[in-house]
Amino acid sequence: MIYIVGLGPGNKDYIIPKAFEIMKRSNVIIGFKRAIDSLDFIDNKKIYINKLSDIDKFISSEENKDDNISIVASGDPTFYGITNYIKNKTAFKIEIIPGVSSFQYLTCKLEIPWNNAYLGSLHGRHEEFLNDVKNNELSIWLTDKENNPAALCKILYENKVKCKVIIGENLSYENEIISEGNPKEFLDETYSSLSIFIVKKR
Repeated sequence: MIYIVGLGPGNKDYIIPKAFEIMKRSNVIIGFKRAIDSLDFIDNKKIYINKLSDIDKFISSEENKDDNISIVASGDPTFYGITNYIKNKTAFKIEIIPGVSSFQYLTCKLEIPWNNAYLGSLHGRHEEFLNDVKNNELSIWLTDKENNPAALCKILYENKVKCKVIIGENLSYENEIISEGNPKEFLDETYSSLSIFIVKKR
């Protein structure tokens, strides 16, 4: 059985009990370094991967068909996660264990309802960021190294978008930082490449 396990925003306090149960009875736990390193409280065999294709041999080999394999991912696996990749690569049975998304974590902490928000990912992608911001009162974004909060603030500032931005870094960890203000305030700052970026139009 292949388990796709959501780990939530990072801190183990936000991993659901079902995910704990699945990982503890798995033969092996596979994931990227940050995800695997966050599981130091679980003693099962763990394997680091550097790219998604590294998991192919584990989810396609007949030698592994009777094993319980947990593939772990931050956040929720069905929101811009690894689910589609795995589904297209394996014929083994799959079960997906949900996780608390970073969007959920941050909006709850800020007490911001997000039922009408536009949800987007700029993680390795090039969406129509500016148009989507202009067309929505509230938009929430996953960022990456290139499309980082400072770069996004520059786009908003140069295009004179009247808004408030909120930047969440290292969410749920001890070094968590949440910053709020106008885009101009953050043009020269440096941020984690995995920040969450919220735009609230005025």
